[in-house]
Amino acid sequence: MIEGWQKMSASQKQEVFLAKWASGEGIQFADDEAKAAYQHRAGLIKDAIQLKKAPKRVPIVPVTVFAPVMLFGYSAKQAMYDPHIIGKVLLDYSRHYDVDATFIAPMIMHGPVLEVLGYDLYKWPGHGIREDQGYQFVEKAYMQAEDYDHFIADPTDYWLRVWFPRTHSALKPLAQMPPLYGTMELPMAGPWLCTLGAPPIQEALKALLEAGRLSFEWIQALGPYIGQTFGSGYPMCAGAATKAPFDTLGDSFRGTTELMMDLYRRPDKVLEAVDRIVPLMISMGVGGAMANNNPLVFIPLHKGADGFMSNDQFKKFYWPSLKKVILGLAENGCVPVCFVEGGYNQRLEFLAELPHGQCAFIFDRTDMARARQVLGGKSCIGGGFPVSLIITGSAGEVEEETRKLLNAAAGDGGYILSIGCAMDEAREHTLKAFIETGKKYGKY
Repeated sequence: MIEGWQKMSASQKQEVFLAKWASGEGIQFADDEAKAAYQHRAGLIKDAIQLKKAPKRVPIVPVTVFAPVMLFGYSAKQAMYDPHIIGKVLLDYSRHYDVDATFIAPMIMHGPVLEVLGYDLYKWPGHGIREDQGYQFVEKAYMQAEDYDHFIADPTDYWLRVWFPRTHSALKPLAQMPPLYGTMELPMAGPWLCTLGAPPIQEALKALLEAGRLSFEWIQALGPYIGQTFGSGYPMCAGAATKAPFDTLGDSFRGTTELMMDLYRRPDKVLEAVDRIVPLMISMGVGGAMANNNPLVFIPLHKGADGFMSNDQFKKFYWPSLKKVILGLAENGCVPVCFVEGGYNQRLEFLAELPHGQCAFIFDRTDMARARQVLGGKSCIGGGFPVSLIITGSAGEVEEETRKLLNAAAGDGGYILSIGCAMDEAREHTLKAFIETGKKYGKY
């Protein structure tokens, strides 16, 4: 813990954490040139987040998932089943495309782990979908309406004994476990422990142990490549991830249709549930950022987009809990980076309520000129480039669109050039045109 940390303001903590990250402290660099390159790239991002006027140039951070793997000739399935492929691609992609922050390798989960757990929440390459496709979320009501009280009272117990068994077929027996609190005193501990000896629960625990073993082997293999990438001068585009509470409830628990009906049928329960999720999402983001020495916390925003709910619903159900998460992360020195999917043209004034220079918004289909008008000088903005043009356009079209975007959104600082969608596909000549145009015309 840094001396005086608890007495610092949120902005002071962010300054300290960002400076520590941008310095490359603790990284073994290949040479002084690589260290200077890392500090330059991370410094560009730091300057943009802190709304520095007229920095050297706009930082360029394309957000990707499987696109780098595909660009280097591998299938998505190969990457999920061989950590050496992900690691090699991470290093080669960073060097070849010379981005200012590279993709997060662990976003590509280890396939064998998902198989062992019987993971039902997603389809993944080669498992329910083609080997060259990206993830597909399997949405349904994993949480029933009558479960709200259990979830609100004790989300950890609910997660372990209800949600896990419903979303991981190998963990179904965990539903037979009594609550953990039975271990509190000696007379109750014996009966509770006896349940762990039941053969079905033993099998579920063995699956968890095997998944842990495989995950540990996977990160041990992947870790050296991540270290080499840092050591070559390339920072990672996020140190942790978390979610908006409403999205957590809607994506992984109630499902979109059921949750939207809950807004009318049981609105008070929805508000209680999202508020209960707030500290969990703050803790998840802060814990990952601190562990990885990277203050950038990625927050994908799903269900708050224009047209998905009214402004009144957004104001009541979505924004208050998300705002608490953003402020909670900032109060712990982290920088929330909201990946704003869909359009937020009707929501920009809400985002303008946040404190000066404490978060960033990477937009998808929002009018970037208006985003600059409403948020310029208040919060860092980014994105706005259509992923479809990377996949279907020509290099010339990409260059033209990138220049238009820079003119509309870059202003005199506080902008990150990015794509409005996490890419699963890309083409070399168009992605290079995007990056090179940013470096050529994104200067101040």
